[in-house]
This record gives sequence, C-alpha cells and structure tokens, in this order.
Amino acid sequence: SAESFNAKIKAFRAQFRGVKNVEFFLYRLTTIFA
Repeated sequence: SAESFNAKIKAFRAQFRGVKNVEFFLYRLTTIFA
C-alpha cells in the first residue's frame, strides 16, 4: 500500500507543480491522505 500511496503523492505533486504556497500544499496533502 506504501507504493500506491507514493504514486498518489507523485500524481498529486504533478498536479501542483509550481505551487508557491508549500504550507498550504502540505495542509492539503494531510487533509486528503490523513
């Protein structure tokens, strides 16, 4: 399941490539996956 989790993060990061607000990005990451 860790590999699929990594794949989801990679896809998510690809969507948000160039995001300037890293804190907001990390917040979204935790709200989606936590």
